[in-house]
Amino acid sequence: MLAHIFIDNSNVFHGAQRAASTMEPSAPWCAVRVHYRTLFATLEKDHKVRSRVLAGSVPPGNDHLWNHARQAGYDTDLLKKVEKDDGRLGEQGVDELLHLKIANVLLDHEPPQTLVLVTGDAKASDYGTSFLGQTERALKRGWDVHVWSWKGQLSPKFSKLTRPGRAVQLHHLDDLYYDLVYLEKGTFTIDGRSVVCPGRPSGRRT
Repeated sequence: MLAHIFIDNSNVFHGAQRAASTMEPSAPWCAVRVHYRTLFATLEKDHKVRSRVLAGSVPPGNDHLWNHARQAGYDTDLLKKVEKDDGRLGEQGVDELLHLKIANVLLDHEPPQTLVLVTGDAKASDYGTSFLGQTERALKRGWDVHVWSWKGQLSPKFSKLTRPGRAVQLHHLDDLYYDLVYLEKGTFTIDGRSVVCPGRPSGRRT
């Protein structure tokens, strides 16, 4: 069965920082990094992958992530952050772009197929689209759906989605925390003070 993978990078990255606050309370949040090679291998295990999409905003100094994703065969959609009403920078259009590409895959490929979503976000966008809505559409069309998310980012609405003979399969990234997350070594400024992080490689507990 062919699989189509869609990754909401912001949800993955911020979820990792949130998980770190519980798993490693002493770790500076800004030192938290995701080992994407392991993430990709985890998502693709036991699947014959047809589509790979990773979307997110363009952060400074993160070119290595996008280059690695492209080398791994992922279609990387990067959008610039925009200034919101409160003056802060925020994402715009990232989720909607993923929703559109998911819809295209559902239209272009006949079941049985597998939709792999890496996000816990069930909120509707400003234009009324959502990962939850696309999940419902996939189920109605007879697709299998796997949702990967950090527990702290996962909406309970996904667990309520069932169809005759089909249900969303939920996978918690927290169960693989030490394999997926590493800490960058260095000195970081948090709330005006310097914090030293000794670092920790992925696959190793402190």
